[in-house]
Amino acid sequence: MDNTSRKAAPPVTAPVMLYNRQTGRVEQETIVGRRFMDLSAGTGPGRWLTMRLLILPMISRIYGWWQQHPASRRSIPAFIRQFEINMTEVQIPQTGFASFNDFFIRRLKPEARPISRDPGVLISPADGRIKCFPIEHDTRLAIKGSTLGLGQILSSAQAAAEFAGGMGLQVRLAPVDYHRFAYIDHGTQGPVQRIPGPLYSVSPVALRVWPRVWAENCRHWCRLETATFGPVIQVEIGAMLVGSIIQHRPEGGPCRRGTEKGYFALGGSTVLLFFTKGALAVAADIRHHSRQDTETLVKYGEVVGRAGDRTVSVHQ
Repeated sequence: MDNTSRKAAPPVTAPVMLYNRQTGRVEQETIVGRRFMDLSAGTGPGRWLTMRLLILPMISRIYGWWQQHPASRRSIPAFIRQFEINMTEVQIPQTGFASFNDFFIRRLKPEARPISRDPGVLISPADGRIKCFPIEHDTRLAIKGSTLGLGQILSSAQAAAEFAGGMGLQVRLAPVDYHRFAYIDHGTQGPVQRIPGPLYSVSPVALRVWPRVWAENCRHWCRLETATFGPVIQVEIGAMLVGSIIQHRPEGGPCRRGTEKGYFALGGSTVLLFFTKGALAVAADIRHHSRQDTETLVKYGEVVGRAGDRTVSVHQ
């Protein structure tokens, strides 16, 4: 993996800051396993071990097997307390959660994630931390510290070409988040393309060392023909200790805004969205904080932009 951009990134041990829409403040993120991330990404021995062992899909499968075991249920109460998971919005099975992974892929009550009825808005496809970035005319992604190309993410220069000059959105899911993801609009989904790869962490701590994981990790992508935004590429990226990416309609077909598209099992993950030039006007607060290289906390179904304003870009 290319580490040439490491000098441009903040120190690995630096705090990760987020904009919280609910409080209106920039706050420090509490990262699950921060000590482990500082060691695995911030030390020479840790990086050696990560690149030679921890990124192997086999390690994530073993971890996933354990978290599927009934004994893993014992860690659920402490996790809920430590990260203040709002259990009032969770659909709890009558017999309780069968394992930690069962809790991890928990479903929420329908009213917990309302979907805007305004047909002109873009909703977030997932709970997470969102950032926007322009797609340059040669389909390079203007991401701080990286010259990653959209064609590299999709393993298809032809599929990427249509989105030159457009806009990209990153929604980073932390282990504490609701890990189901949605369709952003009514339309038609094409077949899911699966690209195998290792499983680097997508933690912001790890991304400071390995900024190109979007084009390295195991990932799925598909083309959406949407009613509001035209063609859109949606990418789901696996990560360290993510056992699998589950797609409800891998063959494609009709889709509706706010309907669940799939889910991630275990670990942190990322959803990427790519729009053609002029198809999307990102919400002003997200654009502002993206310019500061700061993510914004959002929820599944929350409004994060509008359609069709060709005069607004992340640079403005």
